[in-house]
Amino acid sequence: MERTVHTSEKGMRLDRFLRIHFPRAPAAALLLRQGRLTVDGRKARGTDALLPGQVVRLDEPQARPAAGGAIAGPSEAERALLARITFFEDDDLIVFDKPSGLAVHKGTRTSDDLDAILAKLVDAEGERPRLVHRLDKDTSGLLVAARRKRLAEDLGRAFATRGVAKTYLAVVAGVPEPRVGRIATALKKVETREGGRMVAAEPGDPQGQSAATAWEVVEVAADGRSSLVAFFPETGRQHQLRVHAKLLGHPILGDRLYGDARSASRLMLHAHRLNLPDGAGGMREFVAPVPEGFGRGTPATRAGEGWRGGRNPD
Repeated sequence: MERTVHTSEKGMRLDRFLRIHFPRAPAAALLLRQGRLTVDGRKARGTDALLPGQVVRLDEPQARPAAGGAIAGPSEAERALLARITFFEDDDLIVFDKPSGLAVHKGTRTSDDLDAILAKLVDAEGERPRLVHRLDKDTSGLLVAARRKRLAEDLGRAFATRGVAKTYLAVVAGVPEPRVGRIATALKKVETREGGRMVAAEPGDPQGQSAATAWEVVEVAADGRSSLVAFFPETGRQHQLRVHAKLLGHPILGDRLYGDARSASRLMLHAHRLNLPDGAGGMREFVAPVPEGFGRGTPATRAGEGWRGGRNPD
C-alpha cells in the first residue's frame, strides 16, 4: 500500500502520517523495525518530517519459516486489536491497555490470547515481543511487552523481585475500615470442583506463599454500598488482590471466583499505574485511564509511596 505526501502535509512526522492514512496498521516503530515501512523506497524514522511528493509505502508482512512450518503474520482483525489496545510503544517496549475479557495466555477456557498474536510479530532478526508479566483475563489495564529477549528477561526479574511499583484500582463492596492499611496473609492454591482457587494459608503451612497488599480508599459511592480502592501489591501471587479483598470483607465487584459475579458486568479490577526500571538507574511511569464505571477519582499516593517496591513504611 502506498500514499503520496500532499502539499498540506509538509513537515508532518512519519508516525502521524501512518496513523492518519493506515489507521489499522501497527505503530511506526514496529513497522520500521520489520522493514515494512519506507519513504521513497528508503529506511526512515518515525520522527522524520515528510516532504510533498514523497511516497510512503507499507508492505504486507511476510510469513517466516520456523520449526514445524511457517509463521503467518497477524490477521487484519488481530492488527486492528493491537492498534486499539496499544497505549505506548518505542524501540524497547510495547505497553498495552488490555481490556477486560482478553486472555493474556492460552487457557482451558480461552480461544484467543494476546501472547499468540505477539508470537506472529517476528522481526528481521527473529525477535518477537515478549510479555514480561501477566494479568488475569478479566482484569483490565497496563500490560508490558519487551521487543528483545534480553530486555524481557531483565524486566521479568524486576517484576519478580519487587523492582516494579504497581497500583491497581478496584471497585469493592462496602467501604474498608480503616481507609488506609495493609494486609499480609499468605496464600496457597487448592483444587475444587470448579477448578483451582487461592485461599488463605494457615501459619506454618509449607504450601503457603507470602503475600502482602497495601490499600487506600479513594472514593466512596453516594449510597455507601461500594467504594473505589487503590491497591498496592508488594508481591505478585496469583489472584492476590482478589483474595485479599475478600479476606478484608470487601470483595471486588463482578468477581465470579471470590465474590458475586452478578454485582457488576465485569471484574472491577484495573492495572492503573506502573513504575518500571529504565535500565539507567531511573524509573519510567505509565498511567492508564480510569475505566468507565470506576469513579471519578485518581488514587492518592501516601499508601503507595509507603510500600512502593515492597518497602515497609517505617
